Amino acid sequence: MEHIEEASEHIQPGDTGVPMDTAAFQALVGKRLLEIRTSIKPKLTQMRLAKELDLNQGNIQRLESAGRGTVENLLVILNYYLKQDFNLNYILAEDNSMFTPRLRPEDKVENLDSYFERLE
Repeated sequence: MEHIEEASEHIQPGDTGVPMDTAAFQALVGKRLLEIRTSIKPKLTQMRLAKELDLNQGNIQRLESAGRGTVENLLVILNYYLKQDFNLNYILAEDNSMFTPRLRPEDKVENLDSYFERLE
């Protein structure tokens, strides 16, 4: 019985311990992408983001509205937000309550492009 009580302490309210289905997770990520984009000042529209990333505005709309789109487009957007110091854990974690939308100063990487080159 002790193990059940200990395990239940780690379950968040409303968490059944069962991962959400793919469609629900995609929609959740899409909602967070929309939240991040609309938090950027001056206002970052889908059109402006699409132009900056050389994507079609429809690609951004599909990702934000239902989390639907290609993996390639999602990665382009995530990379853009990472370079803007947004926390990818906040966007992608099923339960993101322990993450902030922006990276903490100690988690930032100064030159992201050269950071990945050093890992090779």
